[in-house]
Parts: sequence; structure tokens; C-alpha cells
Amino acid sequence: MAQIDQCDTLIRNALVFDGSGQSPVVEDLAIKDGKVLARGANLDVGNAGETVDAEGQWLMPGLLDIHTHLDLEVEVSPGIPEAVRHGTTTVLLGNCSLGVAFGSQLKGEENPILDCFTRVENMPKSVLSKCLDKLTWDDTAGYMDHFADLPLGPNVASFLPHSMMRIEAMGTDASISREPNKEEQKRLEKIMEDAMEQGYIGLSTDQIVFHYLANDPNKNIRIPSHFAECEELRPCLEIVRKHGGVWQTNPDGEKMLRTLKRYFWSASRFRGKPLRISALTAIDFVSVPGVWQKMLKLGKVINSKLFGGKIHFQALGGSFRMWSDGMISPVFEELPSTREMIACEADQADKRLELLNDPAWLERFAEDWAKMTVADANITKLGGNKDQATFQMKFDEMTFDDCAVPSWNGDSLQQVLDRP
Repeated sequence: MAQIDQCDTLIRNALVFDGSGQSPVVEDLAIKDGKVLARGANLDVGNAGETVDAEGQWLMPGLLDIHTHLDLEVEVSPGIPEAVRHGTTTVLLGNCSLGVAFGSQLKGEENPILDCFTRVENMPKSVLSKCLDKLTWDDTAGYMDHFADLPLGPNVASFLPHSMMRIEAMGTDASISREPNKEEQKRLEKIMEDAMEQGYIGLSTDQIVFHYLANDPNKNIRIPSHFAECEELRPCLEIVRKHGGVWQTNPDGEKMLRTLKRYFWSASRFRGKPLRISALTAIDFVSVPGVWQKMLKLGKVINSKLFGGKIHFQALGGSFRMWSDGMISPVFEELPSTREMIACEADQADKRLELLNDPAWLERFAEDWAKMTVADANITKLGGNKDQATFQMKFDEMTFDDCAVPSWNGDSLQQVLDRP
């Protein structure tokens, strides 16, 4: 390779992953004006503004994290170091219908941010409250504009969060109790159109069955996006389709047939262009080992020439382990008994202890757990069943990691139960 006269940065001896899927190679990389000028072994560079010795380190294209809930963290720690240190250079906000595109949305005693984020994201209200003062805008344009004043670490893009949009257009009470009237529907569509023109990447909705509100008197009610019928969503999503945006969604475990119908909205047949869909799926490889193949087949059908869709599923490529610090976790929102405990405020330890010592509550808890079985998992996952847990609760697959009884650590729940 001919000599390179000048570059801004020269990285030497890095193990380069180029994103093509090919095996990595050790080589140099020259950068000029923010772009890759050349790469190869032992580059001959006349003058480099900065030379970095990357021996023993990896060099790769920046990672795109398409599903984050950093909406509030970016306001208090805009560098987002926990993302950047892993090589992530772009994060997407506003997922699962939650976000701060409309600011704090405080109105009287209503506090939608605390109401929607606390239990869904398992974040204490005391922590969330400290972020509210940072939310100085009150519309979608102001939210997008304010990023120019933040010392961001990664690049940031945002979906328009549907639950918050419903609250903005209808008010909290209406957003969790009914469909929009004609004027409210027009308002929703106007907000959607404006947001797409302002640079939002699409709309995010939510149907995850364990996403509940955190403020009285609505602690047994799911977040607003769950109350949207097809007649509300279709016009908004046609706006997303028109602008070439993305619909971020997830399956409704209680209404899987409706979920499948909505996935076919991606089709371009009779619509001119596809609606791009990014569907979050928590695939259970253990209880339903073939479900990943079904998802691939479904995507292949929707994306076929016959339908002309463009749907992709968000899923990890392998198994993963979840840690839960006791029952205060979204994982346990599916059980009515533990949901009652989670609904207690963070500082109400006395109320949680009262429940734990209540024989009637313990009986309900045992009954709830027994119903969440893995029997006929393939049928229930496809047909929809409110008594089928999203995360399987098998005693022999759940272990104690750090508990008040040291001798239990490392053992499964079943092993502890079987002890004399």
C-alpha cells in the first residue's frame, strides 16, 4: 500500500472486527476528518496527529443499542458511561411506550413519569423525582431541541412514546379507561405527524402484561398504551409508514391472535411501502425450545414478496440469567399476590412484612405460583393464556444467590424445599 501523507489518528496493531462477519485480523487503521482513510497491516503513514497503540485491544464499528430505557439517565448523566464503555455509540430512547418527549407532564396531583416508570423500570420514586427538574420542555419539539445542549456520550435517537402521548392528548384518567374521542384522535395524529417531521424515528407501544402504574388509585391498572384499540393505532402507524419510520412494539401474552394480526400491518401490499416493525420478544428457549424457529418463519412470511413487509424481532441470541432482589421486580407483577406487595411504596417495609406474615396472603401466593405452570407451554404461548407466566417459575431452575440464610446460597429453591 502506498504511503499515506497525513491522517488525524493512527491506530496500530488492533484486532479489527469490521462488522462483515469475517474473522478479525490484526491491523492498523488511519482516520481523517472523522472517516476511515485506510486500514491494513503496517500502514505507512507520513504524519499522524495522534498515534494509538491498540495491541491486545479490539477495534470495531460502534454498537447500536436499539432497546434502552435511558430516558431519564441521559438528563442527569448525558455521557451515559455504562453504554459507551461497552462500545455503544448510538442508543435509542422512548421504548415500550415510555419516555419524556412531553416533559414532566405534571398536572395537579398527576405525575405521569413516576406513575409509568416506577414499576415498569423498577426505579424508586425518590430517584425518579430528582430527575423531574431536568425536564424543562413541554412538547416534542422542545425535547428534540434540548439534546443540542447536552454533552452527550453516544448518539441519541428517540421513538415517540405512546403511553405518554395518550396522557398528553387525553389526560391520565381517560388514557387508562377508554378509547379516544374524535377530537382526541385528531390530536394524537397531529402529535404523531409533528413528531415524525421533527426527527423522531417512529412510535413505540406496549402490551407487556406485567407493566402496571405506580400511583394511587391506579395501582392495579396497566400503563396507557394497553388501552389502545386498532382503530386508534392504525392512523398513527400510517403516518409512521408514510415517513419511513419504525413501530417498536411487543406481543400481548393474553391476546396473541390480535398480536399476529397487528404484525401483518407491516405488509406493503395495497399500502405502497412497508411499515417497519421492531418487535421485542422475550424468547423462552427452555420451556418452548422451538419458538425461535416459529418467529423466524413468521418473519419470513410477513417479509415475503407476497406481503412485502419489513418486520424484525428483538431477541438475544442465547440464554440469559436474570437476578431479582426479592419480589420487588417486574418479573413478579404477573402474580396478583406479589403485585399487591410490589404496589407498596419503597419505604413501606412494614406493609410488606404485614403481608408476608398474613396466612391469607401466603395462601394466595401459593395458589398464584401453582397456576403459573409450564404445562402445554407451546399451546399457551401461541393461543394466549393469562395464567401462563412470561418467565417460567420452576423451583429447580431458580437459585439463591445472596440471601439472609448463607447456607441457602447457591442452592435451588427446590433443594431448599426438599431439605428435612
